[in-house]
Amino acid sequence: MSNTTNKLTVFLDTIGRTVIGKVTNETDEILSVQNPALVVASSNQQNGQLQLQILPLFFREFQADRNQSTVWHYKKSNLTLSDDIAFVIQFQAQYEQLFGAIPTAPSSNSPSEDAPVVKLFDE
Repeated sequence: MSNTTNKLTVFLDTIGRTVIGKVTNETDEILSVQNPALVVASSNQQNGQLQLQILPLFFREFQADRNQSTVWHYKKSNLTLSDDIAFVIQFQAQYEQLFGAIPTAPSSNSPSEDAPVVKLFDE
């Protein structure tokens, strides 16, 4: 694994999940990863083909600023690290799309007449 920061990397965590993310810092003991995500592979029940999903380790919806990155610090002694891997463009693009900036909707003081009103709580 190289010491290049902001390069997409992949490793296995302590419970064997495949994690990808951008390295922000690396020491002998710690690997700091920006926006880590889990790679989940499953079989499609209809056609038997393999489906691939990339899921964020921490959902941005829980953050006050959804465009803010998160950085996680992993103990390298608990990881299985790979040599540098060149990813196909579709895989890297799916990761980048997951953490791209969230567009903000124009603010409106009155709800649109066409938009349904959704009640979150009983009144």
